[in-house]
Amino acid sequence: MPLRYASDTPLRGDPIETQMKDGFSTDTAMVALQKAILATFNSGKWEELGYRLQKHDIIVGHSRLLRSLQWGDEDYGGNVFAILRHLVGSNFEHLGAIEDFVGLRAWLKQKDQGLYAELYDDAESTPTVPLEQLEEASAIHDVADLNRHAARIRSGIVSDPAQAIGSAKELLETVMKTILGKDEPGTSDDINVLLRHVREQLDLDPKSAAAGANATLKRTLSSLGQIVVGVAEVRNLHGTGHGRTRSKDLQIAHARLVVNAAITVATFLLEIWRASNS
Repeated sequence: MPLRYASDTPLRGDPIETQMKDGFSTDTAMVALQKAILATFNSGKWEELGYRLQKHDIIVGHSRLLRSLQWGDEDYGGNVFAILRHLVGSNFEHLGAIEDFVGLRAWLKQKDQGLYAELYDDAESTPTVPLEQLEEASAIHDVADLNRHAARIRSGIVSDPAQAIGSAKELLETVMKTILGKDEPGTSDDINVLLRHVREQLDLDPKSAAAGANATLKRTLSSLGQIVVGVAEVRNLHGTGHGRTRSKDLQIAHARLVVNAAITVATFLLEIWRASNS
């Protein structure tokens, strides 16, 4: 198991054996472990973990841990945090062993992409980004800005697919308003109107002479518009706009398709716009 450096251990800078990326937050690791344990542990798993760490007496000696688990008491989550503080060790020397026993990496990858991205760094992880809402970004001026917002949207697909779809539509609107110079708060052009103006400004209208006579290009540009409108329509049906909350029949795969399509279109429009202004 590789040695990693954590950002907030009691002995800052000391390496810890773990699969987590360099600079990971031990506070975030504790939150992730607690969530996975709440979802997967029974009393037998707790006792097995205690024996593996040679700390079984701490598990059975806790006055409330197993009792609150058995009865489903509301203090069980707090008891899990309390016992984890003892199990990981004063310098988190047992963090890696607990991580392996819990199967934390695989569980987070399936159940919580946001925490997964904060703790693990591989080709499939999503870059971690600040947690402020997309609406707070009044304008996106380059692809780096867009990628930061896109990462936040992708990280929410599993935990809240409806919110991710709503944010994807808002991302498209933000990009198009930026291109048109309408990024002031309160601009409320319909997404179809925004798209029409953007295609005219960037010479992307499939009906215009500037778009060229190539039939394939025309079909591609037409599909581009359909994607944008489709994102808006799916958002209205399943997203968080117009007072809706999560839709029960919304599948994560559908949300991922919509979000990735919206981000692809937004990136394309932004790159064309930046190139035309260079």
